[in-house]
Amino acid sequence: MISSEEGKQIIRKFKVLVQVMALDEKIIDLALNSDFSDFEDAIQYYSALQNNIDVLITRHLKDYKKTQISVLTARDFISL
Repeated sequence: MISSEEGKQIIRKFKVLVQVMALDEKIIDLALNSDFSDFEDAIQYYSALQNNIDVLITRHLKDYKKTQISVLTARDFISL
């Protein structure tokens, strides 16, 4: 287990590699009214969709059955 401060340091370093997208009311509404069983998965999916992201990378492919974008594991994405 890592401490809260260690977690923050990891996130600070990770932010250099990624772009953080805004989360707005439309995305929350889409997630709330979706068929996703996991609210966080729904937020991630609709954030990607609303920001024209082509691929969503996850460990849980089964949670993304009906999607309009490609959903891959990290291993599958790297293999491309």
